[in-house]
Amino acid sequence: MEDKCPKCGETLLTKTIQKKIGSGSIDYPIAQTCPKCKWSKDLTGAGDIAAKPVMADAGTARKEEAKKEIKTENTTDNKTDLKTKVQTVAPAKPVPPSGGINTLIPIVLAILVLGAIAWVFFINPAQKEQVVPTPTPTPRPVSTPVVTQTPVRTIASTPAPVVTASGNHSSVKLDTQRGFTPKTVTIKPGDSIVWTNEGTYTVTLVSSEGLFEDKLLNNAKRMDYTFLKTGTFNFYLKDEKSLTGTIVVEP
Repeated sequence: MEDKCPKCGETLLTKTIQKKIGSGSIDYPIAQTCPKCKWSKDLTGAGDIAAKPVMADAGTARKEEAKKEIKTENTTDNKTDLKTKVQTVAPAKPVPPSGGINTLIPIVLAILVLGAIAWVFFINPAQKEQVVPTPTPTPRPVSTPVVTQTPVRTIASTPAPVVTASGNHSSVKLDTQRGFTPKTVTIKPGDSIVWTNEGTYTVTLVSSEGLFEDKLLNNAKRMDYTFLKTGTFNFYLKDEKSLTGTIVVEP
């Protein structure tokens, strides 16, 4: 809807300015004018603000300042006159004679010397400090502990009997199919065991207690060992650990 002039009824011309908002812009109206009778209207609202009478306030302020300056000058003149009058009436200070200080110094020194003599001889006589000797502690005899030596009993060790080879032999057969034959053999210290490979394939005899290194036995090969200590000793085939044998050495 178009706006009409309130005087002549002509269509008003609207004046706008472009304002950027974000990435775009809008046309913002600031005034309307009648092309016929030249009537105009401010749309920004700036014409509604009434101006203050600056000139009148400035004249009033100037008058106030002039009054303050005249008052300050009068006050300063009054203070200056009063100060001058006081200085004129105030009496001069008496000047002490030049020899007064020199006369007092010997008197003060004499009084100090007499006071020191009276303090030393009458008021605070010297007292000799009594030195109390510190008693010397009496040394106490230290008892020497008596160390009793317990005789050490020497127990004669009985030498272990020396076991030698008895010359007795017991045979054990080895086979990859049957294992050890017989599986358990009982002997005496000094007896020997002879292991013989009776099978077709090569076997390796192993001592669980590490009596000797692993022994490789081909077909018909044998290996003998003399047992000098009592105990139970176990053996097995290296590639067939389930095939085991035992040698029991009784005392």
